[in-house]
Amino acid sequence: MSLSTFGAGFLWLLVLVYSILAAIDFGSSYWRWHFHLRGNWRAETVAVTYVSPTWELINSFLIVIPVALVGLFPVAAFAYGTVLALPATILLILLALRGAYLQFGYASSRFKKQTIYIAGITGFLLPGVFISLLPMSQGGYVTQSGSNYVLLLGRFFSSPVVYIFMAFGISLALYLSALFLARYADLGGLKTPYQRFRKAALLTGPLSLFLGALAFTIPTPNGIQLMAPSGNNLAWEVLMTISILSFIASFALLFFKRSRSKSTLGSLFILGLAITQIITAQSAYAISHAKYILYPLLTFHAAASNTAMFTATLLVLIVGLAVMTPGLLWFRRLFIVDAKYVATHTSEPH
Repeated sequence: MSLSTFGAGFLWLLVLVYSILAAIDFGSSYWRWHFHLRGNWRAETVAVTYVSPTWELINSFLIVIPVALVGLFPVAAFAYGTVLALPATILLILLALRGAYLQFGYASSRFKKQTIYIAGITGFLLPGVFISLLPMSQGGYVTQSGSNYVLLLGRFFSSPVVYIFMAFGISLALYLSALFLARYADLGGLKTPYQRFRKAALLTGPLSLFLGALAFTIPTPNGIQLMAPSGNNLAWEVLMTISILSFIASFALLFFKRSRSKSTLGSLFILGLAITQIITAQSAYAISHAKYILYPLLTFHAAASNTAMFTATLLVLIVGLAVMTPGLLWFRRLFIVDAKYVATHTSEPH
């Protein structure tokens, strides 16, 4: 395995982890807003109990991805830094608004109502803005003029495929976060919130599957050339089969698990199957993307930095993540899987 291939796999792993964590985080902000508007304060409390200690940590993790991209694939960083000038500005505005209002909302009760609305709206929009990078990377929206890369703004923002991808990203974030919050409510022993989030997942699950199939069936301008070889790839076929079966299994179990039980293993298993579905689907997509980081203009190999820089950056990132991992696991133990913490902060009155 070449260094560029290993680096591409490492970068993909960072994106995969962030996409799952961010989807749950953004979706939880939306569900807080959704249930606040409907007066379901118990379900709202479950969502805010998760978001409160995690949102800043997950935002901090986002920083690792551009650092890795610049150090490992500087040519790709230059290309995307150019073509993402407008989309990235929109993304940063949404992240800044969400972060600022969450910070102000926790610092002063005066901003609580605004925090709920802003965090909910931005949490709804952010997954769609993030996932718009996928159709862009499949080609047809970016051209090269000499050493410069140019995003065809008119073609990109008028493309129905881009908006299908965005709708898919939003629905998937809502589905995954609803499943996670159902598990969170189950862990805290809360019957009513569990039912609320279970029903939300039952509604958004099929929608996310339909939009995902639609997004990858209707090709982007160059997407059909990029995706076509995947049909003859055994690994791609196996991963997609596992992904579909994982969705069917998790959805069926969720459908029949109508109420929380003394054991929370059922909700954990359902969430695990859903995450398996996402991991295998993203792995299959990575195989489809093959060697290209920006199809058909740029490959990972051509975008890689020199061997010394590449190796040094990779080692620093790996060591840094190894140092951070115990802290992240401790954080998870304190706030994510501690039944006592969840039950204390989301108590349901009799």
